[in-house]
Amino acid sequence: MTIQAGVWAACGIAIAVAPRFVLVTMFDLPPLPDQGYVRVAGIFSFSLSLLMVLVARRLTELWWFAWAFVIATAGSAIVAGLNALFGLPDGASPLLWWVFAAVSTAFTVGLLTGLALLIPGGWSVLRELRRVH
Repeated sequence: MTIQAGVWAACGIAIAVAPRFVLVTMFDLPPLPDQGYVRVAGIFSFSLSLLMVLVARRLTELWWFAWAFVIATAGSAIVAGLNALFGLPDGASPLLWWVFAAVSTAFTVGLLTGLALLIPGGWSVLRELRRVH
């Protein structure tokens, strides 16, 4: 979780401070008329990373709170992947969205694996889910 928190913090700071540079210059996305909501998303990313560090430091006691990060990370992976496939304007590069989807998917798998190890009986729950489906 601390690695993910570091990535979220760095990305959040980058898009909060220089959204046009990150999105347009680095990842070849079309310029936006207003960068305010991108900056707000950066601040939220940074703030969420701070909460992630707090939970990671007391994970054995607060493991249930980590599900919020699983939902945020998995949801981000789904949205990024769908946006890369279906949501780009003409001429926009899908690179940022594919990277975002891949990294978020990797973090989701890591969080789920960590929770399975931490929750009493976690592996048996995952095995049972796999057997049912």
